[in-house]
Amino acid sequence: MFSFIKKLDKHDKHALFACFFAFFCNGTLSLMMGSVMPDLKAAYNLSDAASGVFISAHSAGNLVAGLVSGLVPLWLGQKRSIVVLSALAFIGYAMMTIAGWPAWLFLAFLLVGFGRGSVSNFDNRMVNQLSGGSPAASNLLHSCFAVGAILTPLVFLTLRNSFSWQIGVGYVLVLGVISLFNLGRMQLKNDRPSPKDKTNSTLVFLKNPSFLILAAMMFCYLCSEYAINGWLVTYIQNKENLVAALASSGSDAVSYSQSMASLLWVVMLAGRLICAALSSKVSQKIMMMVSSFGVVIFYYLMLTSSTMTMVSISVAGLGLCMAGICPMIYSDAAIFTNAYPMATSLLLCIGSSGAILMPTIVGSLAEVFGFTGGMSAILVSVVLLMVFSILNVVVKTRKPDIAS
Repeated sequence: MFSFIKKLDKHDKHALFACFFAFFCNGTLSLMMGSVMPDLKAAYNLSDAASGVFISAHSAGNLVAGLVSGLVPLWLGQKRSIVVLSALAFIGYAMMTIAGWPAWLFLAFLLVGFGRGSVSNFDNRMVNQLSGGSPAASNLLHSCFAVGAILTPLVFLTLRNSFSWQIGVGYVLVLGVISLFNLGRMQLKNDRPSPKDKTNSTLVFLKNPSFLILAAMMFCYLCSEYAINGWLVTYIQNKENLVAALASSGSDAVSYSQSMASLLWVVMLAGRLICAALSSKVSQKIMMMVSSFGVVIFYYLMLTSSTMTMVSISVAGLGLCMAGICPMIYSDAAIFTNAYPMATSLLLCIGSSGAILMPTIVGSLAEVFGFTGGMSAILVSVVLLMVFSILNVVVKTRKPDIAS
């Protein structure tokens, strides 16, 4: 699993571990948003509508970063650009603790999204380059995200209850200082790509069917992941048959739904480590195809199950099957991202558009058809993910023409 690390010199190893820690911080930044939102609403008297706008601002910043962060290194260099851009996310969280004016908070969430998107772009591209597109490296990178996501609610609640919610947010800022220090000490080869080299800004890879299939997989996957993460707790609390079954057994629907959200991330962490271990023995294209079949099966079971046992099994199976898909898409796309820096940007941008679209669709449909009807929309995206994963196996990968 760790054989790719042994091939690196000390400077590349430092860059790799700096990327791993930065992605751990990205997981922290992501989950902190949900943890701190109730306190922001109470402290600044925010409405649900305003809160929704701020979360959308974060998603918009993440989307724009997908394109812009791929071009900034042409002028600032890779190291300087990632230090500056990733700092924006921590500045955004610091702003939240200072004041609650709507425009101020909108800007804060926008900066968090922009900083997170920039780190996603840089880390996925850099880890692919350093490891030669190793699926194990990509899965370990995304495992770091999962660890940050799992720990954040626990750390925040401990600090919030012991001191204040502002101190809880301070946890993010401390991690930010450490991450910026690590990133600032990197020594990167070809740190400043030449603006005259057209491969640094070209989009010629969009003509390649293999890249388009991977981009479609990323869109469908992030449609599913963000919608499931965003609506799982609410869906469980509004599933009448399940709530009745929980009540008859003396269980609390609120506690159970929160435990399912935690279970999803714990199993996703385990799944990413398993995929990293298997990557040297099994083709990642095959693993993605098998995983996507599993996602369809377990998601359908989750929608149709009404008992605590079956829903728990479905959520665990769903997390296990979802775990390695996103990291392996980035790894499988290394043939493009290592040749064209903008390829990583486009993968992130296309995926982020799905992350914005599907949660909105689910919410809109839920108002008309109920939460089971709304969550059924996600079934469409997971079935399409399965279709594209099959095409990814069947369609022969065409290597990009660097000279074109």
